[in-house]
Amino acid sequence: MKKQIRNMSYNPYSLEGKTILVTGASSGIGQKTAIECSKMGAKLFVVGRNTERLQETFSQLEGEGHTQLVAELTNSDDVEKMVASLPVLDGLVLCAGIGGMTRPLLFCTKDSFSKVFDVNVGY
Repeated sequence: MKKQIRNMSYNPYSLEGKTILVTGASSGIGQKTAIECSKMGAKLFVVGRNTERLQETFSQLEGEGHTQLVAELTNSDDVEKMVASLPVLDGLVLCAGIGGMTRPLLFCTKDSFSKVFDVNVGY
């Protein structure tokens, strides 16, 4: 029998050479996800609606070649601008939220849930 040698540098969670879109990257889960993806080697395309907070996220990304775009994803012009500027993607993380959500998603109405869904998935 042939003895198998384990590749000690193998990392099934590596994102080396991958380009990932993260919406809602200016805060919360989107921000933390973007930072962690950069640590795993991904090139990030981060989107958020708050310029200062998005810049803060961008400054924490590891590696090079990242792109940031300030966009309000409830605005169709901003969505079109984002789509037109996207590179070829290997993955995406949809974490955009909407303002005015005062109750946890578990207790929101169907209309409120639909608004959050639309911002992240499309019209």
